Amino acid sequence: MENKKTNTKKKQGKSLTKRITGWLHLWLGLVSGIIVLTVTLSGTVFVFCDEIIDLCGGSAKYVQAPANAKKMSPEQLLAQFHQQVPDRKAFYFDTYKEANRTFRVASATKPPKDKNADKAAKPKERGPRGVFAYHYLDPYTGKVMGSTKSYEFFYVVAHIHAQLLAGKFGKTVVGVASIIFFVQLIGGLILWWPKKWNKTTRTTAFKIKSGTKWRRKNYDFHNVFGFYSLLPAVFITITGLIMAYKVLTDLTQEAFGGVADPHKIAEKYEPKFDPDKKALSFTDFIDRGFKEIPQAKQIRMSVPRKDSTTVYNVIAAKFIGLKSISDGKSKEVSKYTGDEINYPKEVQMHEVIEHMNFDLHVGYWGGMFGKIFTFVIGIICTSLPVTGFLIWWGRRNKSTKKGKEINNIHQYRKESHHEQLV
Repeated sequence: MENKKTNTKKKQGKSLTKRITGWLHLWLGLVSGIIVLTVTLSGTVFVFCDEIIDLCGGSAKYVQAPANAKKMSPEQLLAQFHQQVPDRKAFYFDTYKEANRTFRVASATKPPKDKNADKAAKPKERGPRGVFAYHYLDPYTGKVMGSTKSYEFFYVVAHIHAQLLAGKFGKTVVGVASIIFFVQLIGGLILWWPKKWNKTTRTTAFKIKSGTKWRRKNYDFHNVFGFYSLLPAVFITITGLIMAYKVLTDLTQEAFGGVADPHKIAEKYEPKFDPDKKALSFTDFIDRGFKEIPQAKQIRMSVPRKDSTTVYNVIAAKFIGLKSISDGKSKEVSKYTGDEINYPKEVQMHEVIEHMNFDLHVGYWGGMFGKIFTFVIGIICTSLPVTGFLIWWGRRNKSTKKGKEINNIHQYRKESHHEQLV
């Protein structure tokens, strides 16, 4: 009889696979939870960076266009910017087709030249790039209309997401935590999968039961929403790992026709610096960009760091965000002729694959729908370490409480037995 009962219990209990998976799921989650929470939350915040940056720009994005007035050239506007904000250096600008849009400059604080100078006199900096900001200039007068450091905020958010602001060590930690999260997703599916499929298991697997206590609701949220977000979460994790590990980046490039290191090849096709040759004006590139891309409303151009730079990056599109391009094109052009550099196919494919992987990772693949979808998945992924921890904590407290109740019963029995003897 006892053997039969034991066998029945084993059949009804969890399989060895589920027990091992459950143990790994618990402890890997506890070890990596805070890192996964930080990475997923920062990634989720970054999804709507373009909308938040535009919101922070406020009224400075627009200006009352004077009648029959002509916009100043980008060269003149950049000179005005550096005159009004001398502690900053521009590295790209955005100009718009609309007459009432201001000229936007992306800049960074200049690193101090004298390293031994008084620290109090130094501008706030982060390495050679300094602190990022956007400034909005009246395109007709050159006056700075306003600024926002939302650029710096999202720079920090992106680096928290990629490396916890801890350089190579942080990047390694994030990479390992991402691998653990991938394993957790697969383990979660194994634990979610019912032993038998019937009406009851289908209900508990796909729906959150109403009218239950918070512990049960928390468990259902972790279980059900974890399943619904599984495939996109796996996809986002894989695209993140491709960016995090060079070996995966190179394998992806080679698999889809790209090249691991495009820069060495690209240099051979770029024009050599010639001090006797005159570069085209920024206006020439802008006029050409709007002509080649008729639907474009915005053009972004890189500001060369030195005179010997011979290649400019020009983006013409309907909308250009911090890292996104909508209905347009990005190209590298010769500063002498304005012609696009004819790079080999593998170099061009490298850029396509790199941008595509990034767009898939942050939700830029489907416009606003893609962003909202990725944001929702990000919220669920951010909640998983929290709901998982609460499940463990609840069970831990329940076990402790049950243990105390058993001890109290034993103590009561001992005291009763002692009273009977007396």
